[in-house]
Amino acid sequence: MPEDIGPILRSWPYDQENVVRKIISPDGKEKVQVRLPLGMEQYEVDGRPDGLRPHGFESYLEYHMYRLKKHLEAHPTGKRFRLSHKACRELTDEGVLYYRRYVVFFQIGEYERTVRDTERNLALFDFIKQFAADDEDKDTLEQYRPYLIRMRHAAAALQAALRDDYDSALRELHTASRLIELLPDSEAGTFKFEKQRSLAILRGMAKELRRKKPLSKEEALERRLRDAISHERYEEAAVIRDRLDQLRKSESDPEESPPDTG
Repeated sequence: MPEDIGPILRSWPYDQENVVRKIISPDGKEKVQVRLPLGMEQYEVDGRPDGLRPHGFESYLEYHMYRLKKHLEAHPTGKRFRLSHKACRELTDEGVLYYRRYVVFFQIGEYERTVRDTERNLALFDFIKQFAADDEDKDTLEQYRPYLIRMRHAAAALQAALRDDYDSALRELHTASRLIELLPDSEAGTFKFEKQRSLAILRGMAKELRRKKPLSKEEALERRLRDAISHERYEEAAVIRDRLDQLRKSESDPEESPPDTG
């Protein structure tokens, strides 16, 4: 008889503010659990999210990439490798598993693992786009590429921001915006929506990071200079201007660094 999971669910009552937790399984492996209103999901944190190994490989993507390798060895200049509709279906369904997991990772601040899983799904998108026999299979995933690019770089940006590396974080967001803007146009409504939405979210994140980014010495002096001039404190402005000149000179010639006088 199937086992009743009621006791497990009662031990973790549903609370929409507390729906994700990490556990260590009896075999010592870390897993992530997500509490749903009427049940629970559990993800492996490494490898395929459901823990299965299709054909003995970590995932269907690794399996079909192995098939490609063997095909190229057997037909180096001949017959082209093609993914059947069935193979594309396997890969797409598997990609959904990784999507569900990286969304959870993102929500709980596991940004490094979010980057790993989104990069993995980008490789899956590229693989299907290059080798699918049916154009419809190629187009199925491409409409979600703007979203996937955004998630990959947003996670990397937030990871950098946690290290107070705001310049790297802003570069990640800029890179994501440029990659999305350069994507070939598509008539698919989902693509257009995800492109516009992703660009808007990336702009909002960049604005927030610039607001939080600490001012450099030069930026702080420039702000003080503007304030002094606007309030007609011209002697103070002259002193600040001299300090700015010294700072800029020291940046171009590190041997002549001015003393820090506060």
